[in-house]
Amino acid sequence: MDETSESITCKECQKISRCFRQLLPSELDFIDHYKVQIHYSMGEDVCKQGAFASSIIYILDGLIKLSIEGPNNKSFILRIVIPTEFIGLSSLYGENTYHYSARTLMDTTICMIEKESINKLIRENGVFASEIIKWHCHIQTDHYKKIQSLTYKQLHGRLADTLIYLSRGNFGINNVFKYLTRKDLAELSAMSTEGAVRILSEFDKDGIIELKGKDIRILDLEKLVKISKAG
Repeated sequence: MDETSESITCKECQKISRCFRQLLPSELDFIDHYKVQIHYSMGEDVCKQGAFASSIIYILDGLIKLSIEGPNNKSFILRIVIPTEFIGLSSLYGENTYHYSARTLMDTTICMIEKESINKLIRENGVFASEIIKWHCHIQTDHYKKIQSLTYKQLHGRLADTLIYLSRGNFGINNVFKYLTRKDLAELSAMSTEGAVRILSEFDKDGIIELKGKDIRILDLEKLVKISKAG
């Protein structure tokens, strides 16, 4: 982890989200005074489940996995966070702790923004507040869909959902699979690593996907969708 010496201002940022586009120049200057830009290497922890959430994390570049940690070293990957998304927004009005751990999947640059500065802008800029709420509602909807998948679908359907999510997601890179281990795929699908490897091999034999080392190529998305719908 390194605090970058080449920190850019919010006005100069090319990865500014729709939320921040609603701010006045003076409000962007205000954010600049209460943020720090940090670079993380692949595999570094950005925040830890249960730790105090003193800042809101904004992803400028890279990918981060959010994991809920359970007993016996078991983890469940809730989602993958992409550039222009936030980590820790729920701590603004909820419990003042992170409910998940965040770890980089590749070299990643973030901005850590003091919570009270975001709170102030939400109170004073209604359009900014509206965009924050829209984004948060979108993420909540995705979470509900994931809970539905994990609750009602069998292993094949759950892994199919994960592969569809990863193949359709707007991750800003050509192939997200090369940054994910088989264990990551299993934790995204709430199953054992052995189970994920077995089902991936079945999908490969059936011509639905092609496995080449860590890389996964989707050959028949329509069949994956059918497996997902069948559950």
